Amino acid sequence: MISKKSIKNVTSQTQSSGPEASCAQMLLESSAELLPTPDGVALAIMEAWENENTTVQQIARLVQMDPSLTGRILKLANSAATGRRPVASVPEAIVRVGIQTVGQLAVAFSLIGNESVINCPAFNHQKYWTRCLLMAVLSRGLAKATQVAPPDDIFACGLLARIGVLGLASVYPEAYSNILSTPRPDLIVQEKETFGIDHNELSEAMMVDFCVPRALAEPARYHENPTQSGFEQESRPHKIMTLLHLAYHLSEVAIRDDGNLTVKASTIKVICAQLKLQEGRIDIIFNQALDDWREWSEIFNLSTDEAQNYTDLDFDVADSFLSPNEPVTSSVETLSAAIVADAEIFDLLSGKLTQLGFPALHCEKATAAMQLAMNRQANVFFVSQKNTQFIDMLRGAKEFDASYVFFMLAKTDAELEAKAYLAGADDVITNDIRVTHLKARLKPAMRMLKRYERWRNDRTELRRIAKELSLSHRQQQLLALTDQLTELPNRRAAMEALDQAWSGSIRSQTPCSLLILDIDHFKNINDNYGHDVGDEVLRAVAIILKTNIRREDTIARIGGEEFLLISPHLPTRDALVAAERLRKQLENAKIDAGGETICITMSIGMAMREDTMRHGEDLMISADKALYAAKNAGRNRIALNSAGQIRMLKNDK
Repeated sequence: MISKKSIKNVTSQTQSSGPEASCAQMLLESSAELLPTPDGVALAIMEAWENENTTVQQIARLVQMDPSLTGRILKLANSAATGRRPVASVPEAIVRVGIQTVGQLAVAFSLIGNESVINCPAFNHQKYWTRCLLMAVLSRGLAKATQVAPPDDIFACGLLARIGVLGLASVYPEAYSNILSTPRPDLIVQEKETFGIDHNELSEAMMVDFCVPRALAEPARYHENPTQSGFEQESRPHKIMTLLHLAYHLSEVAIRDDGNLTVKASTIKVICAQLKLQEGRIDIIFNQALDDWREWSEIFNLSTDEAQNYTDLDFDVADSFLSPNEPVTSSVETLSAAIVADAEIFDLLSGKLTQLGFPALHCEKATAAMQLAMNRQANVFFVSQKNTQFIDMLRGAKEFDASYVFFMLAKTDAELEAKAYLAGADDVITNDIRVTHLKARLKPAMRMLKRYERWRNDRTELRRIAKELSLSHRQQQLLALTDQLTELPNRRAAMEALDQAWSGSIRSQTPCSLLILDIDHFKNINDNYGHDVGDEVLRAVAIILKTNIRREDTIARIGGEEFLLISPHLPTRDALVAAERLRKQLENAKIDAGGETICITMSIGMAMREDTMRHGEDLMISADKALYAAKNAGRNRIALNSAGQIRMLKNDK
């Protein structure tokens, strides 16, 4: 579970505040234990872990196949750093954590959360996983070519850029499946309406929680729609975002059945020009990434047949969305046996089990048996003396507690029996056990498995109910923090945002400005045109304000025709320039409301945090006094309250 300290760090660093920050915090808490890891990755890591000649780079290569495991390893490595610099490179993280710990984590995480994804049938985990891998490989290739950032760091960034999708599918499988099953272009809007946060915002929050540097997490948030970022051209964040945006478009070949792209070829050329990639270079980068991706995918039997080289791609084909998952193998409800032994012992025991109606699978290696356990294809294991390591592996993860283990001896041996029970065996039998005795020994196993299945079903139902209640609570909380008319944060949310901005300003010793904006003569609009027109004017003003502020600013409606703008990290001069820009935008706007064209102006009171102020309320009182002065001075102007002195900013009129 994510610690309270790490949650506090994430929410305090998240640029947006109010409802979005609350939703991010709650989803971080929920997704911490639910993100699934593909079974194949865990098995491959476990096999490599058992080989004493395995290198860190080989383990890193396997870890990098999976976004969930990558994020967790990074978080663990950085949380254990204790004063050392954060790392975004997987090989560095593995060195800090240790290969043995990585192997244990891989097995444990492969068992956590898979049930949630199964309950989200419209989410295709296999295609999600495959695309993330290709996007990461492409990102690394582009980073090598452009030298925007270290390739290993960008690889991790590309791998995690879409982890918010997995988070929503894991925490709210039923609700998210409903959204995905009726694909529409406004997926982001649907996510915001349902969960109070979209997958890109959640991805950024989770990456920060994984201790990925904000310089990487923030650009990753805008990899789908760079125009919303507000990054300055040629800045490092803009270059990283553009690189990820290109990788995102090109990685689409991994999820389309025809292996083509929906993006225009001209769009790819424009993005390449922004990254200063020479003509034809993208062809080489893409084909090399495709070869690497195919090589990695072979390890886990991922389909890459449809993906084509760059010159063979068709661009701008019909749009498509994530296709539904293939049917998932259901959990075993009856006794399913596996014999972990050599062929001679298998032949001796399998015939007896077949007579009892329980045909058994044969596994000569412990890792093969672990695969059956992970896939829930077997729940009763007969283990020979040569495969005691399998019992250690099985009992090393609590999710396997329901597996029933028979330890097989060549002959009765009290000392070996005791060791078997201590190792985690449930029963001990001899290889030559009679069929009638074997039938009797299987009865307790069947009783235990039935009890476990009932408990598991009850737990699943309780979790479903808890998630529904949590989602309902979140939606109610979002409504409680949102102004229903303008859909802006309301006064309560504004006060919470002000407290956060105030604390951040004190902690970092940076400026914090606060503006109170009031529509001039708004009462006349209501009196002359009616309250319906007045409401439309308020909605239009909210849109103008929202689209003309910075990403880190908070704009809220605090009552009537009054709005509050909180701008952290903005010096006085810059804050005055931004306020004047807003005033002009509103003055020049022609609002169509109820068939009428309405022109408005706004009076603005502004204040900056000062050392003499004790808390955020003092800042608000100071701005309110400035607003009162602006109205008394003739309206449609800005007044700044600085150290108790009111200074009026002249407008062009």
